[in-house]
Amino acid sequence: MASQRDNVIAKTGQEMGQLFDRFFGSIESLRQSRTQPATSDVNATIASISSNLWTPQIERQEDEHSITLRAYLPNVARSQIRIDTSTKGRLKIYGESNSQTVYESGGDRITERQLGQIEKDIPLPDSAVIEQMTVLDDESNGIVITIPKH
Repeated sequence: MASQRDNVIAKTGQEMGQLFDRFFGSIESLRQSRTQPATSDVNATIASISSNLWTPQIERQEDEHSITLRAYLPNVARSQIRIDTSTKGRLKIYGESNSQTVYESGGDRITERQLGQIEKDIPLPDSAVIEQMTVLDDESNGIVITIPKH
């Protein structure tokens, strides 16, 4: 025998379902109206996204005296690069790229903007002396970080 409490819970559930159906439309109609893109469209979209991913190259060289990191960051202004050493044993490099290309043909003008962000988290050994770290601009659109070791 169902208790009055069970009846109240069941009724509340039904009312909530009706409320959601009215607000969002019925779930079944959403399922029926949904169409799947063709496989070729999905593959083209994935290829397009993959070609626009920005994964800068970071080289690491380490010997008994120091660690040298070369970060290649094309299209990133030096003012948009931030280095965080607040977490013990970690160095984080943050950057934002912002490039713009303008195409003009006849009376038409198209501006294409590309924005990107990077966050690289690099583990450091206990022997790294972060307080003596140096950061220099690299001639190949990047930075060189040198961290001495003790």
